[in-house]
Amino acid sequence: MLHVDSHTDAYPYEETEPYTAATQFTHAALEQRIAPSVSYHVGLRGSTYCAGAYDHNRSLGYNLITMSEFMRRGQKDVLAELHERLATRPVYLSWDMDVFDPSVAPGVCSPTWGGFTAREGIDFLRGFEGMKIVGVDINTVSPPHDVNGMAAFLAAHMTYESLLLVAGAPADEVIE
Repeated sequence: MLHVDSHTDAYPYEETEPYTAATQFTHAALEQRIAPSVSYHVGLRGSTYCAGAYDHNRSLGYNLITMSEFMRRGQKDVLAELHERLATRPVYLSWDMDVFDPSVAPGVCSPTWGGFTAREGIDFLRGFEGMKIVGVDINTVSPPHDVNGMAAFLAAHMTYESLLLVAGAPADEVIE
């Protein structure tokens, strides 16, 4: 699993409300539906409603790359790690639109400043070329909050780019 988001969506949960939009990857790990040791959360930033959220993710076995680490290391280095670790594995890609900065994707469920520009996010997604992407979701566009449909249009483009990855078609040969 490759999860690109400003949040991990793998928070601890309360027994009274075990299933929320913030716990799906906790359950995926606990139910052994994915292999956390070769799964990544990339783009993490901002505050969390839960102290120790990153420690909880690491205890589940996930690999975390915060946006600060991404910027410090650079896209090329992060992509090299992802390609090396995920090279032969089928990869489910979950792309949360709040990984983008609210200046380019204002209509998301949890806008968090300091995210990707549209160009950075598209370029990062294109960097997954050659991975064995077997499934994709693009999520958390919130139409009532979306100024001029900016997040929706960007999500549609990310869907297109993702379909090219699944099909194995290089984006730079398709879009000119």
